[in-house]
Amino acid sequence: MSRENFHSRDEAWLKETDESLSRNADAEGTDSGVESTAEPAETRDSPREDRTAESSGSPMQNYLKHLYRLQLLTPEEESATTSMLRELEDKLIALLQKRGTELVELRSEGVEQRGSTGAYDHGLIIARAQQLLDTGKLSRRDRSSLQSLLRRFQEQRKKLIQCNLRLVIAIAKRFRNPSVPFIDLIQEGNVGLMKAIERFKPQMGYRFSTYAYWWIQQEIQLALRRNDDLVRQPANVQDDLRAIYRAIGEVRAEGLPASDENLAQHTGLDLERVQSLLKLPGPTGSLDEPVAEDQSSTRLDYAPADELYNTDELVTNQELAERLREAVARLPPRQRTVLNLRYGLFSDRDCSFRVIGEQLGLSQERARQLHSDALRQLKRQWR
Repeated sequence: MSRENFHSRDEAWLKETDESLSRNADAEGTDSGVESTAEPAETRDSPREDRTAESSGSPMQNYLKHLYRLQLLTPEEESATTSMLRELEDKLIALLQKRGTELVELRSEGVEQRGSTGAYDHGLIIARAQQLLDTGKLSRRDRSSLQSLLRRFQEQRKKLIQCNLRLVIAIAKRFRNPSVPFIDLIQEGNVGLMKAIERFKPQMGYRFSTYAYWWIQQEIQLALRRNDDLVRQPANVQDDLRAIYRAIGEVRAEGLPASDENLAQHTGLDLERVQSLLKLPGPTGSLDEPVAEDQSSTRLDYAPADELYNTDELVTNQELAERLREAVARLPPRQRTVLNLRYGLFSDRDCSFRVIGEQLGLSQERARQLHSDALRQLKRQWR
């Protein structure tokens, strides 16, 4: 979908949002005796009043006002800007290579996993060029050439970013979520926009906005996944879980059992991967969350009593266990061993007197006598 379609479709929404925010700011300004921030720019007397009015507005309102001041690029200007940016990037990289900079030092993080082999981090390019300028080892001619290249590169990159910020807002509003503030979604989308600029090649044959759409959407979705649950899981784990849950519905629709083998076959994942993912705990939620919107009862009201932790009882049990360990440690070695084996104090299973006698080389009756002697000594210590 072209960028003009996004702008034309969302122009009314942007203006409506700005006007509503302005009305709220007007109401607050009237109550507090402060000048409204929605006053047109023509009525302001000085730049100082302009800055004061902007500073009193909300971040979203100021951000939208900033966007309205930016001029959009035509398709021809966009193509020329992207071509110029890529040309300046190649020249900067070639100049840095001559000065001893390795190409791997300029690579974007994780490009191998993202399927891109020719992406360079613009932030690293700018930082390396600035370091080279600060060293003072360049001749006057080379220094002037590098400064010119760097300045033009930053200008073209900034121009391409600013002219596509409305595209980010148009995409971000489709993913509004109460768990993530809308301004944060916009910022994540801006990160995706900058990644798209680093990876876009004009020779691909399609427009930059078409290419940037996927990167912007991906970064926004990653932000939502990171804040989707109290226990955060990696994005690849969430993707595989969604594929498994989708495969469960497909397998059952075909009349087959949703076994691990069938799920692995439908999803293309390894059997061990499917089994390990299915063992993960489900989504977590707050016990104070209402059961329904029109009810005041919460999940805590319906939780079984045995699932609730009594803090006093837990502390008491811990103290008793510690006292028991100290009392058993004061017994003679053979009696201590008999108690440990009989009640499984250091293992998950207890043993009979016959098994204890076999392990210690004693008769069953002798093992029972040692057990009785150990209990009598424990009772005397406990008094």
